[in-house]
Amino acid sequence: MFPFSYSLSGKKNIFIIIFSIIFCLISIEYVGSVEKGEEIFQGNCAGCHTVGKGTLVGPDLSGVTLRREENWLIRQIKDPDGLIAEKDPAALKLLKDFNMPMVALGLSDTEIAAIISYLKNIDKNKNTDQGKTSTTDLPSRYIPTVLISILILIVLTLIALIAGRKKVK
Repeated sequence: MFPFSYSLSGKKNIFIIIFSIIFCLISIEYVGSVEKGEEIFQGNCAGCHTVGKGTLVGPDLSGVTLRREENWLIRQIKDPDGLIAEKDPAALKLLKDFNMPMVALGLSDTEIAAIISYLKNIDKNKNTDQGKTSTTDLPSRYIPTVLISILILIVLTLIALIAGRKKVK
């Protein structure tokens, strides 16, 4: 099939490389999801909510992914009136505190997941940093570029290894 022979370790190496590529692509998708979530949040949610800057019309969402379960957040974003109709205690408290129900924005499941990823990322960073900033941190907008560059290096290395293993007749 191939002009060179495979050993078991060669198949294992190819499996490891394929797994690494898949991992890189998943990482890129996660970063894209966080950035897309920020964009969706700014376009749809920031008129009523802030993250760490106090209350506006609705509550400050800083730490919300630590206080609430993800399924509850999804339902609150997707169908806030449904939670109120079911007499959900947390939804009723929010209604009492802010005298206004949250508006259902008609967001897709993918958009809601991106917003939650964005909020989780903020909460995770606040939880680990505790206000500390570092000048050596890589800005998140460069992470996809770095991951793609690493992926290209892996692929080129694999091509070179395969080409170097070909038997000369």
